[in-house]
Amino acid sequence: MSSSVISDQMDVESSSAFSPAEPVVDGAFVSKHNLSAEAYQGFKECADTLLSGKVPQNEQLQFLQRTLQICENVILNFEDEKQHLMSDVLLVWAMKQQKLSIATLHTQQLHYKELDLINLQFEYFGELLQQTLSGLDYLKQYYPNVGFEEIHVKVRNLAHYFLYYSIIVSRQPPSVIVKCGEAENHRRSRFWFNTEIRILGGSAFGIDTNNENSNVNCYLITDETAKQLLNNAYLDIFESEEFCIEPSTAAFQKKDARGIKAKFDDMKVAKKVQLRRDSVATKRYCLCYNIQLQTNCGIELVGKKGAAPKQNFPNVNWYNRELPEAEPPEFELVSLPFAVLVGPKADVEAKLFLERSFADLVRHPLSDIPTHVSCAEMADALEMKFQAIIETPQKNTDGPSVVQPRKFAMQTKQHLVMRMKPNQQGFLPLDNFMKQKKSTAAAATDGDWKLVPFYDWFFKLAEIVNKYLYSMWYDGLIFGFCSKEDAENILRCIPRSVLLVRFSDIEYAKIKISVKSRTGEIRHHWYEHADLNSRSLTSELLTNHKFADVDLIYPDIDLEVALGGRDKPRVRLPRNLAPDEIYFDNQGAAT
Repeated sequence: MSSSVISDQMDVESSSAFSPAEPVVDGAFVSKHNLSAEAYQGFKECADTLLSGKVPQNEQLQFLQRTLQICENVILNFEDEKQHLMSDVLLVWAMKQQKLSIATLHTQQLHYKELDLINLQFEYFGELLQQTLSGLDYLKQYYPNVGFEEIHVKVRNLAHYFLYYSIIVSRQPPSVIVKCGEAENHRRSRFWFNTEIRILGGSAFGIDTNNENSNVNCYLITDETAKQLLNNAYLDIFESEEFCIEPSTAAFQKKDARGIKAKFDDMKVAKKVQLRRDSVATKRYCLCYNIQLQTNCGIELVGKKGAAPKQNFPNVNWYNRELPEAEPPEFELVSLPFAVLVGPKADVEAKLFLERSFADLVRHPLSDIPTHVSCAEMADALEMKFQAIIETPQKNTDGPSVVQPRKFAMQTKQHLVMRMKPNQQGFLPLDNFMKQKKSTAAAATDGDWKLVPFYDWFFKLAEIVNKYLYSMWYDGLIFGFCSKEDAENILRCIPRSVLLVRFSDIEYAKIKISVKSRTGEIRHHWYEHADLNSRSLTSELLTNHKFADVDLIYPDIDLEVALGGRDKPRVRLPRNLAPDEIYFDNQGAAT
């Protein structure tokens, strides 16, 4: 498939690290909320008139019928606004949260901040629901058996569903939550992580004031257990699991006007028994959060060791929660699935990358990875994964790094997706990401060729940048993904002597330096990551005579200014030839 077609397909809004930092006003919500508020105002005026006793007795029945019709209109508007908030706002946010869970902390933080606006939208709608329920409480009390009881039940159920789905996992666990070093003496090392439960828009119902400091319990379950929970609400699940999670309890805290949250900080996994690496790596796990919340209107949101029975709730079927038609007495809040590794498993991490990036885990929990994805989706996912690996702390004692990642150029994205051989329709078979490349006659003669899958080549280059080339990458001194032919074409367009630092497509884990000399000659040098362990690339470029006549780093960065300046060669001074008396004495003796 031509690169121009790929470029056209990828020239769409990216879901990667450079989404707008500032939230955009949701015009659809404003429109729907205004209609709801207008309908509520009509209901309020009728309720106030009825409760004031100003309606003449002979007009009361007609006025009550009119009020009931207005109530039905209110419910229709409320349902429309609720559906927008659930499907078009929160569901979309949750699906994007899944995709960004492979990205850098900076990218995830930008997305997390969008919850502040969503929380405000939920608060606006929650206020209308609560005020409508309050008015109906009075109407069914003073005007029994005319139909307000049925209206009250409908609005109460609507409020229950709304509150139920407003409880979210606002910070998900990473796709791998235990990662050990490659050496045996690092087997016990742990990478810690944080998760969080957040309630959106519950202030009008008193959720924030009634439940501050109440506890949330967290359990670690296998995906097999999660599947069983969808069919058996009262399954005893927590005694046979191989791991436990710490800490297992957190308290809800109210933070300003941003809702109420329960933060599980510095979480880690502990083994209950000795396990084989392979047996663990093939499994998926979930975090299960159990809560109990009280409201001012008598609605309880209770979670215990079971899940709500599986029922159909149109368009809202995510986070392993599906509501029955009646009020849900209990439920479980379950995280995205992840792996627990007790040793390095690059292939497992690669599959988890595909799962988080492309599986529909939010609407269809524990669903399979698709066979094909679009070039644009893959390009965004590769960009975020590369950025995240670069930001990974090299030691578990290092603190997290929250910096804006360097963006991939469109040329880089095109180069990467073309390497995975998209089909004529512009879709990539995901097998091409996982399977080992086939040897070719040309490759066999081009340096130290090693057959590795795409993910192994890609992840290794990110690790090399993380360990050896971090500063150069962020300073824009590394061009990155580029073929030999493209590098030569690029260098020919530069009038001065220039070098370009790129990643080898052919040879595994090698950095290539493509150089155009002052005479116009183009040559290529390479370095293995082991070479960079003993000598930094910066020092190599400044001191190696091969690069002595190079003026620029592509495109137009002065090499000496960027890297700190070359060591000036020592000028050999002439020796002091003023002979002393001993010299002449020796000369005489010699003759």
